[in-house]
Amino acid sequence: MRRPVLILTAIVLAAALAGGSFLLGRRMGPGGELAPIVDTAEEIRARSAQPVPLEELIRGAVRGMLEVLEDPHAAFLGPDQAADADELISGSYVGVGLWIEPADRGVRVASTLEGSPAREAGVVPGGLIARIDGRSVAGVSTAEAGALLAGAEGTMVTLTIDGPDGSRDVTLTRARISLAAVESRMLEGGVGYLRPLRFARGVADELRASVGTLAGEGATAMVLDLRGNAGGLTDEAVAVAGLFLGDQPVATIRERGEERELRSEGEAATSLPVAVLVDGGTASAAELVAGALRDHGRASLVGTPTYGKGALLALSEVEGAGGSVRYTTGTFVTPDGHEVEGVGLVPDLAVLPGGPIDAQLDRAVRLLRGET
Repeated sequence: MRRPVLILTAIVLAAALAGGSFLLGRRMGPGGELAPIVDTAEEIRARSAQPVPLEELIRGAVRGMLEVLEDPHAAFLGPDQAADADELISGSYVGVGLWIEPADRGVRVASTLEGSPAREAGVVPGGLIARIDGRSVAGVSTAEAGALLAGAEGTMVTLTIDGPDGSRDVTLTRARISLAAVESRMLEGGVGYLRPLRFARGVADELRASVGTLAGEGATAMVLDLRGNAGGLTDEAVAVAGLFLGDQPVATIRERGEERELRSEGEAATSLPVAVLVDGGTASAAELVAGALRDHGRASLVGTPTYGKGALLALSEVEGAGGSVRYTTGTFVTPDGHEVEGVGLVPDLAVLPGGPIDAQLDRAVRLLRGET
């Protein structure tokens, strides 16, 4: 087993746990603490009437150890699931570049990524996706619809999009897209809009550049849209918080009875007023950023309660098993000590999604303009 990487729910911290191969060897070797596991595996392989591949024995042993933890986040991740975590490190994913949100008769296109297959094909925000590859998505969750949109690089998916002029089919070819991509634009009334897809490697630099561009275009306030943002790299999340906070504590990590502080460094990129959009898909690193900005009085949260993922996890590849093991090592709380794990963040202004316009974004903009 390789030394594990610490993750904050879906968040990779790129740090290894203590305890290397020397210590592991002492425990697994003859007379070692874990020697019974090795002895049992060897006996099963040698004497069982049903031949069992070593890979399956390793997976079974790992799953059994995880069950003992009674940890809701503990799991053995197969190759495909482990690859999802690797995407956070590599900073890219394969897809069509769509943000979607719930709608009455399907899912609505919230926005598209610049340079993505969806943007290049002319898919625009507001369009209602009624079918994906001929399957109706009425009543399905955004997670289920997202699974239908997912697929291998180079494969195609057909969307049936309902608009004012009727329905049309759009066939998109899935491609590798940067997870550090940031959607940014100027809204009416001089309000800048920022939406990071995930907190992948490089997103803080992308956001800093976007903040500078919007400020140069005359922005007088900023909306940071974290709806549907499931997390990412913790150091990137800390750096993003620092763009609005400067040198400030952004969270406290609690592990095995001890606490340590996560702190942003340097000067803030902007002092403009900020509103943060959140929803049930706002999780882990996104909750860290939202909680830090609110606790320091830099932003109000607008939308619906967040997911509530504040667990610090370890993720480590299991050699010989074709996967990785994940388990909880601690939790994080906001600067003011608010628990996130299993609780989430309650917005300052509760606004349900939907309507002919983006009701949550509209309310955030009116808040920043000082309108009721």
